[in-house]
Amino acid sequence: MGDLEKRIDTILEATDNWLRSDNHYLMDAIDRTVREGYFSFEDIKYAIRAIKESISKTAIEEWVERAGITDDQDASSQNILCLHAGNLPLVGFQDAFSTLLSGARYTGKISRKDPYLLPTFLNEVKKTAVWTDMDVQWTHRLHDFEDMPHDAIIFAGSESSVPGVKDAIQKWNLAKQHARYLIRTAHFSMAYVDRKDERTMQDLAEGIFRYGGKGCRSVAIVVSPFSLDEIKCEFTDYIESFWLENPQHEAPAPKLKQQYAYNKAIERSQAWLDYFLLQEGGLELDQDFVCYWVQGEESTVAELADQYSDQLQSIYVPHPDSEIRGWEERTEYLSDAQQPPISWKPDGVDTLEWLVNQ
Repeated sequence: MGDLEKRIDTILEATDNWLRSDNHYLMDAIDRTVREGYFSFEDIKYAIRAIKESISKTAIEEWVERAGITDDQDASSQNILCLHAGNLPLVGFQDAFSTLLSGARYTGKISRKDPYLLPTFLNEVKKTAVWTDMDVQWTHRLHDFEDMPHDAIIFAGSESSVPGVKDAIQKWNLAKQHARYLIRTAHFSMAYVDRKDERTMQDLAEGIFRYGGKGCRSVAIVVSPFSLDEIKCEFTDYIESFWLENPQHEAPAPKLKQQYAYNKAIERSQAWLDYFLLQEGGLELDQDFVCYWVQGEESTVAELADQYSDQLQSIYVPHPDSEIRGWEERTEYLSDAQQPPISWKPDGVDTLEWLVNQ
């Protein structure tokens, strides 16, 4: 058995152990996360189930093959620092998983907004890999790694946060002179919806409202041949059904109600949902809990994608007949919006391939 195969088997074993129903460490982390108000139980359960369904030996082997990893071509000489975001439960899982799969030495800075969940996975890897050379270390405080320079650094955030992060990395001497950076700055996704069948409406509700719409894969703009007025009564039923099973964890700031009042004053079509606002047009993308509805066709989607390219993560379509020209690489099915494959490409970059190809 080669080193790569051993590494795949070790990581899969650790993942299986982590996801076992009798893993009390994970159960305790979930309980503590909910009790301390970080995320809702429903969103945590959904995130864990999505990870579980995305990981199999076949999926991992296919990903490794596409990324060009072999026993002789991997990232085993690299020290990788992952600065994990905390806006969603386990949002940093793929970065940790791909770093370990690449063969690199993993160093993780765990977000204080999601302090308990990811460490339970990393602990399981550490236990499972005790007889291997797999190196796993993490902390909640970046300065704990002072004077430990890394070959590459992965982090996500807004464009405005990048200088501050780089200043901190320089201050604590965490990057080698020619270190590479993989910086993710996309923060929303878009959907094209040209039908009103039950499955599409359910998938759209999931895509918009899961995690309160805060993830980069969450739908913030919907383009549809239907106007919002044509669809909002019917769609509201699906939204209420979703919220009955998945109550929104956070309440919006008063500013959202002010936006609703403004829309009403200028007679803009909208749907006020107490915790969320759907509005037609007026794209500002400057606050949470708003989804913008734009009446248009596939060409409209492409135009908006070009306009917001730096901020856009993915484009979702409900069926294979839809084609968003020029954006085929970022187009996915709406049903996969909140449960991507383990090998999905944040900001269009395959993390595993990026780690391996110097």
